[in-house]
Amino acid sequence: MTPAGERYTTERLGPRLTIVDPSGRFLFVANWTSSDLSAYRIDQATGALASFPGSPFPSGQNPRAVTIDPAGRFLYTADWGSATISGWALDPVAGSLRPLDGSPFPTGRNPRNIRFTETGDFGFVSCAADAVIAVYRRDAGTGRLTNLARVPTAARPRSAMVDPSGRLVLTAHEGSTVVSVFRVDPRGHLTPAPGSPFRAGTDPRFVTVDPAGRYAFVPNQRSNDVSGYHIDAETGHLTPIVGSPFSAGRRPFQLVLSPDGRFGYLANEKSNTISAYRLEPTTGGLVPVLRHPAPAGRRPVWPTTDPSGRFLYVANRDSGNVSGWSIDQATGALAAMPGSPFQAGRRPRAITVVPSGRFAYVANDWSSDVSGYAVDSATGVLTPVPGSPFRAGTIVATV
Repeated sequence: MTPAGERYTTERLGPRLTIVDPSGRFLFVANWTSSDLSAYRIDQATGALASFPGSPFPSGQNPRAVTIDPAGRFLYTADWGSATISGWALDPVAGSLRPLDGSPFPTGRNPRNIRFTETGDFGFVSCAADAVIAVYRRDAGTGRLTNLARVPTAARPRSAMVDPSGRLVLTAHEGSTVVSVFRVDPRGHLTPAPGSPFRAGTDPRFVTVDPAGRYAFVPNQRSNDVSGYHIDAETGHLTPIVGSPFSAGRRPFQLVLSPDGRFGYLANEKSNTISAYRLEPTTGGLVPVLRHPAPAGRRPVWPTTDPSGRFLYVANRDSGNVSGWSIDQATGALAAMPGSPFQAGRRPRAITVVPSGRFAYVANDWSSDVSGYAVDSATGVLTPVPGSPFRAGTIVATV
């Protein structure tokens, strides 16, 4: 897999309040309450942020997440309150955004995010209130979205996940016990996989697929475990992995896999811990690598590895900080970084590490700003960059 492919696969793991473009030169933040998008240049020497002229840019109502197409040319927000997708063209030379012709693009009610196939030709949006996945064709030259279909699915779909092959779309259903899978044909049309929807635990939230596209994992927030599945590459059918469901802490939030797919890390939101696993390459089983989960701050969310897979970070929502660990490359075990946890703003979430691994950023909901850090290449320790924190729009998200 190419470095660009690795970055894009990582972006697909969950809804993103904050995202860095594939070049690592620009940072974008979706601002829920002020219904706009903050855009920044990243100083490549220091990591400091400088706002684009005209930032923040108006979006639809309550943008929930921001996505960049695989080539890094176009930017989209899923506008929860107005049932739209807003789009912009990114000029990397001028450091500017221009609204796409036809934007905002209508979708179903309560869109969560838009996810693209690896080529960027097709995008998929889970619409929670309408229980549909909206399908779009993206014009490669203009970025304009054309709606192809609204495909019914089970109630309250979470963000759609596109597998690495671009041939499957997977989504969990909040408050249910099921996960849906659809096959993508060459025209972008969706067809339910045989047997879909598939049984999960109670209240599944986010689907994570390993980099090879062989296994899928879904944390279940009310049964406090992780469902694991073999993926049939041709049909999309899911078969439970032996040993599934796998034990977790209280209210497991999301599982992130290391870039090479050997290890997995799960934020347990109510246990205030991180569970660490080794992924069995032949069976897909999750084998705990720690006798006890690693302690984090209060309400850890959105675990994130750096691009090298040597460091793990998690934003602690109720502690106002970020915990960091080094990852043992032989076993996957975690060791707390010196100085961890690192101070952030109020209610941090969605930490993002740039593709080079040199800088990291976290959006802070309640202080409506972005904390920026330089990443020590040897230890992973985070040090505030000059000028941090940086003002954003009004980020606060209530759902």
